[in-house]
Amino acid sequence: MPNLTPLEIQKQIFARKLKGFDPDEVRAYLQMVAEEIEILIRDVDRLSRENLMLREDLDDHNQRERILKDTLLSAQKVSEDVKMNARKEAELIVKDAELLSERLVSQAMSRVADLEKTIQDLKVERRSARNKLQASVDTVQQLLMLDAEQEANELPITSMYRAKSE
Repeated sequence: MPNLTPLEIQKQIFARKLKGFDPDEVRAYLQMVAEEIEILIRDVDRLSRENLMLREDLDDHNQRERILKDTLLSAQKVSEDVKMNARKEAELIVKDAELLSERLVSQAMSRVADLEKTIQDLKVERRSARNKLQASVDTVQQLLMLDAEQEANELPITSMYRAKSE
């Protein structure tokens, strides 16, 4: 069936025959059909435009949805990357702290060993100094005793004269 326009329907002419239809009634009916077709054509045209707009809106929404999904996936990836980098950085910080603590403990142990050696050396020096001091004190005591014995053995000069005169 060819696409009829309301104008074509209105201009349609039929051949006349005896005992045919009432031309005015046919004309009125064709006029009514043409008007209905015109309304239907307008409705179809309006609905086609609405359909096109709705499809465009749907395409826009679909595109936005894809963008949102891509953005969400990108954000998740960035979030995972940030978490992974933070974990790695934390592990590095912990390793650095462990190495530093091991180094500090090692230095402290070395310092303790040095101090213990110094203490032992000082104890040896103290014993040596005490022994030398004791030896000096002993020597002085012996000298004092010898000096006292010599004084006791030495008689005063006057006692020598007395012993002769007596």
